[in-house]
Amino acid sequence: MGEIDREADETQKRKWDLRGLYMARHVSQWSKDPSTKVGAVIMTADHRPVSWGYNGLPAGMLDTKERLEDRETKLALTIHAERNAILFARGSLLGGVLYVWPFPPCSQCAADIAQSGIRRVVVPSPALAWVSVPERWERSFSLGRSLLLEVGIDYHVVTIEGE
Repeated sequence: MGEIDREADETQKRKWDLRGLYMARHVSQWSKDPSTKVGAVIMTADHRPVSWGYNGLPAGMLDTKERLEDRETKLALTIHAERNAILFARGSLLGGVLYVWPFPPCSQCAADIAQSGIRRVVVPSPALAWVSVPERWERSFSLGRSLLLEVGIDYHVVTIEGE
């Protein structure tokens, strides 16, 4: 493959990565969590969306103010966006791509991702001004990234300019 072909391929890959991340950002807004809204979109390797999820309480459980505003209760009951997207999928995710907004997967979601057959994870750059990663989550995010890389999943960070 020539240099021009590689550049064109990278440009196309970036366009799809941005599309996937913007879709995940849109889905994140469906979360009823008053403090943290996370979205995830799963696409096939050829860019067909197959599933999505956002962080929230299990289906059928009421999103009451008491549950959502009590941090300990909320954390104990919430299903993360990545896990929701995996659970919502109706077919094989083997070889798929997961886009997550605005945070990278935690260690528990990374384990689910590894088991699901997803081969690539794309996250926005945490260096952006609009992302403030709580210190209490940094270890879990770091463990999640390490887990994904160790099992051979492509972990890709995309810088989004102008946001």
